[in-house]
Amino acid sequence: MARGRLEFLDKEEIARIHGVSLRLLDEVGIQVHSQQVSEMLEKAGARRSDDGKRLLLDERMVMSAVSDAKRPVLLASRDGKNDISIPSPDRMYVTNGGEGVFVKNLVTGESRSATSDDLRDFAILVNELPQVDFFWPMVGALEQPVRLKGITEHKVSMMHTTKHIQAMATGTEEARWMIEMASIFTGGEEALAERPIFSAVECPISPLTFEKGLVEGQVELSRGGIPIVAMAASVTGLSSPVTVSGTLTQVNAENLASLVISQAAKSGSPFIYSTDSSPADLKTGSIDYGALEVPLIRVGAGQMGRSYGLPTMVIGVGLENLAHGMSNVWEGVPHISIQSMVPSDLASGFGGIDMATGASFEQLVADAWVWDVAKEFAREFDTDDDAISFDTIRDAAKDGNFIGKRHTMARFRKEIIASTRPEASIEHRMSEDKRGSLIRRASEEVKRILSKPKTPLVTEEELSKLDGFFRKIQNS
Repeated sequence: MARGRLEFLDKEEIARIHGVSLRLLDEVGIQVHSQQVSEMLEKAGARRSDDGKRLLLDERMVMSAVSDAKRPVLLASRDGKNDISIPSPDRMYVTNGGEGVFVKNLVTGESRSATSDDLRDFAILVNELPQVDFFWPMVGALEQPVRLKGITEHKVSMMHTTKHIQAMATGTEEARWMIEMASIFTGGEEALAERPIFSAVECPISPLTFEKGLVEGQVELSRGGIPIVAMAASVTGLSSPVTVSGTLTQVNAENLASLVISQAAKSGSPFIYSTDSSPADLKTGSIDYGALEVPLIRVGAGQMGRSYGLPTMVIGVGLENLAHGMSNVWEGVPHISIQSMVPSDLASGFGGIDMATGASFEQLVADAWVWDVAKEFAREFDTDDDAISFDTIRDAAKDGNFIGKRHTMARFRKEIIASTRPEASIEHRMSEDKRGSLIRRASEEVKRILSKPKTPLVTEEELSKLDGFFRKIQNS
């Protein structure tokens, strides 16, 4: 089978980035702002730098962690209907963006601060949209006190979607709460480790640094069997080298160091190689997710993760602010089709706007609709003898007729997207809908879904346990 796919690095370049990454970890090392995690790593074989401020990880330690990491990684759904197993040989699983701080109505232009009610509604939409495979809390529960914000988001997410949830713990206490809360639905923590219904994004801090709360949360989650997503977010020219290759090397080193931490916490714990890196606008200091170099960084990172046999989450999908003036789905396909061909098992970004700082209900639906067509560019294409069909070419060379041949009639629906997807047809592409029609139609779909009763997707017993657990946390 052939597949629509992108490559950036050749084998020699992959080997060079790997080699320099190992040298960085062995000679420069990592800074870990946690005494307990530092001691854990030293017991596992890490060495102190001469000044005592950094931990040095040798090649043996790194490659042992690569070997020990669990494969495949299961991202379980609560009802078992949307389970995800990665690495995946044949598809990319997608989700929305995460942790926006405001919600914008793209039809009226109105913006407001996000609340847990908005988070609930995003969870309901994701649960209803078949194009979205798992849920990353789209916005924060900003009305909550800081101590309860993360666990509130965890509770709201679990109440309103049965799909896998990707969260984040900012410390040991929050990680422990998340494990205990999720185990309500699995029948205990051992069962949760067997079927983890949530995973966690725990980011290294570029360059080569691990913040106390995040890394301690990562250790607690790894010990509980929760998959860790090491989303290294280097920004070229600001927190990593300005070159694409330099940024890829730093991202790779940070992922390998994060993997060592997870395996030191619990050998065989599940781990996902990840990055959200992009160039900076060096005039303003802002992150530029729309930079032309972004796909190159993401493709290279995906190749590096896969060179270790690790599952990957390296691509952002979605139209961001491009969708505002689009008249139909097809206009968005060229923008997302390239994203579908990046070597990544997981992708995020639906619904995000303004460089992922905000979120939009209409954008989420529009992104999902466009993805439904764009993903076909990365599907499998037959290249066997029957697909090539010498006989068909031979016979058509004589009579000039392909359309009436058995080969054409048997295969055209599988081979040509426009045959099965109305949005990809010539008629649809030539339609003259008004600018902005796509977002307006998406807004109507949002209203339709959210007009239904917002009944929690939990049993009365589970809801009682959730409420009781949350009250205990509030009073602790």
